Amino acid sequence: MKINSVVFVLLSLFISSCATMSKDECKQADWYLKGVDDATQGFALDRVIEHGKACARVNIVPDMKEYREGHGKGARLYCVPEKGYSEGRKGAAYNGICPADAEGKFLRAYNDGQELYNIQHRIDTMHSQISSNSSQINNRYNDIAQLRRDIVNSNDEKDRRYKTRLIIDMENEIRNLDYDSQRAERELYLLNNDYRVVEDKHRRMGYIN
Repeated sequence: MKINSVVFVLLSLFISSCATMSKDECKQADWYLKGVDDATQGFALDRVIEHGKACARVNIVPDMKEYREGHGKGARLYCVPEKGYSEGRKGAAYNGICPADAEGKFLRAYNDGQELYNIQHRIDTMHSQISSNSSQINNRYNDIAQLRRDIVNSNDEKDRRYKTRLIIDMENEIRNLDYDSQRAERELYLLNNDYRVVEDKHRRMGYIN
């Protein structure tokens, strides 16, 4: 296969994987229902532009009137406090699709959900930091053990002094990593407490059963 052909095939596969709708979906599309479905997933009205690009492959143009009406219906289903809270809690983006009379309550619930999401994100970050530090500490202990074996087996005084300095540097690094882990553990304790307090508050507000 020629290089140009390979590039064309790869480009076609890439475009296909990025398309919002398959060729069959374009041919069978009910644009009203597609608008409802997109809105209930939180997509903005301009999502139809991406559908138009995808369906241009089979010369199908979205019915904008049907899609817009469906999107408006879907937005009403999406823009309720329960959905706002769940979207905020999982860190989903809000694309500004709610009508004015529903947006206030939706956003209050969305922001409450984000409060818990942000705490959980910080908890996950602390866990990741502690785990990374532990792995680095273990690696440094292994490196130090090897360097000590090398020193014992070496007859080169210059090399022995160099490796001794390396050991000192690694021991300092271990102390710094251990200090950082202790700090992260303290913060993790406070974050877990914050999470329980906020979760309990949300339970009283009716967000959580």
